[in-house]
Amino acid sequence: MNPGRTDATGPSRRPATGDTATVSLTRTRAPTAEAVDRAVEDALGLVGDPLDALGRGDRVVIKPNMFQRKPGFRTSPEVLLALARRASARGAQVFVAERTRVLQEILRDSPVHRYAEVVSFDDRPLRIVQIPGATSLRVPIAVPDLVTDCDFFVGAPQLRTHSSVVFTNAMKNLVGLLPGLTTRIVHMAGVEESIVDLNLLRPQHLVVCDATTVIEGNYPMAGRSRTVGVVAASRNAVALDAVTAAMAGIDPSELAYLQDAWRRGLGPADLQSIGVRGEELRDVSFQIERGPVDLTPPRAGIHIHAETACPDCRRWIAAALRQLRGELLAYEGELTVVSGPRTELPELRGAVVLVGNATYEHREAGVYLEGCPPRAIQVAGFRQAMGLPVSEAELSQSRLPVSGTALDPVWPELEESV
Repeated sequence: MNPGRTDATGPSRRPATGDTATVSLTRTRAPTAEAVDRAVEDALGLVGDPLDALGRGDRVVIKPNMFQRKPGFRTSPEVLLALARRASARGAQVFVAERTRVLQEILRDSPVHRYAEVVSFDDRPLRIVQIPGATSLRVPIAVPDLVTDCDFFVGAPQLRTHSSVVFTNAMKNLVGLLPGLTTRIVHMAGVEESIVDLNLLRPQHLVVCDATTVIEGNYPMAGRSRTVGVVAASRNAVALDAVTAAMAGIDPSELAYLQDAWRRGLGPADLQSIGVRGEELRDVSFQIERGPVDLTPPRAGIHIHAETACPDCRRWIAAALRQLRGELLAYEGELTVVSGPRTELPELRGAVVLVGNATYEHREAGVYLEGCPPRAIQVAGFRQAMGLPVSEAELSQSRLPVSGTALDPVWPELEESV
């Protein structure tokens, strides 16, 4: 078959076309293996079952969200089992792969091992690739060999809100293709465009979205699991994200990376251009609790200067204020947070935190948190600025002024670096 084999310069072609502007929606009334298997079967059938294109010996990679140990904060193992069993039945060599070894812990006793090899991208040889058409990740990057060498790529994301980019599902799942802590480069280069670049690097032949449970609220700094009971499928990641965002009460036009993907020809991002099969969208829709956006300081003495910041960094600061509300209320000093491009700094009162790449020019003025936006773990930079205890691993994720104490980096657990 080999429809999507890639080489050192990137994918040789896009996924097989088929009916790429179609998304299926199915319900599962219970989280049992049998109920989820039936929902996956129905979802695949409604989009012409792309797995029928598999041939004996084809290498299939199934990429879930499975880097966190917290129950409910990962793709359902039953969804992975359903996909692996069907791909294996067609004679394919199947891999379930994620960027850390956490998935091996979670799936240790799963029957998925009967049908697939469960691997960590961290344990695979790396290929150096240049992404054709990249606008953010424009330099060669290292990716695991399975990413470039597989014949058929299946995304199996869990639907989630996101405190910076609003919504994460099929497209953002590919940030997890990068091994170890190299996901940091996505934030350094700019998350929104990097998401699209990674989808250029590794087109998805099939996406099966696990919305049996979803994550809502201030994720990835916090968040909580919620039962929804839906499985969605599509041959196109952009179309699937548009439909599932709308299902969760989020207008697809709000998602900058989705609109960028549409402009770059990766798929349709407006509902009028996408066919929905199975359940009616209105019948499975729900209102997900989104990440915070309020930049109002929790008390006097906390000063926020983010009027020139990009939307992602503004949302990141709002999420940090929500997450650290207790510490900020208890802190007796003043704190100034600055984000966005500016030729001169505002008046700095008390401890200082500089958020985002645009403040690099002023990095010596306080604790500097690089990224556009920074990663969730970097919220510890606020605690650091206030003189509160932080771990050595957290300390390695922010930059002190040169006069600050230099420490040998102690890298955090990978599941914390989202």
